[in-house]
Amino acid sequence: MKRILAFALSFTGFVIPAVCLRAASPETSPLQRGQALPQISGQALTGRSIELPAAASGKPAVVIFSFSKTAGNDARSWNERLARDFPGNVPSFTIIVLESVPKLFRGMALSGIKSSMPSTMQDRTIVLYRDEKLWKQRLAFSEDSRAYVLLLGSDARIQWMSEGAFKEEAYTQLKDQLARMLLSHS
Repeated sequence: MKRILAFALSFTGFVIPAVCLRAASPETSPLQRGQALPQISGQALTGRSIELPAAASGKPAVVIFSFSKTAGNDARSWNERLARDFPGNVPSFTIIVLESVPKLFRGMALSGIKSSMPSTMQDRTIVLYRDEKLWKQRLAFSEDSRAYVLLLGSDARIQWMSEGAFKEEAYTQLKDQLARMLLSHS
């Protein structure tokens, strides 16, 4: 009887964690085209609260994630091109994840970010001090030095995703997809 009880207890030790892992996987599995963007809420660099995808207000939008200073430069390249090619037509939001920055240095990092960013973009830039691991899983994070770009349709579903650093070829793909979406949206 003791052996059966010991076996049963050891068996549940293997089954229960596996069930828990499966239950958690949809939230942490990599995002795919066609999926809705999970809700992100935070404070913009200007202090105003932002909730995505609601802040895109039913329009196509671009969301750019940055996990490092180098990735911030990459995000700036994406944003500058979007602002030049779609002035005022496409909301773009930048999510800067600073959870891994030691608390002692966060103020200095934030000050540097603000001083290097146009004021128009500061109102659409969310700073997150939480969920870094979760977003890295969702974005299939592999490179600290690049930004991760998502194009959302007016229904907040992901229509396009970048898988590399800013390059003309990738930007042209985003630009073409966005132009088609804007034509069908108007």
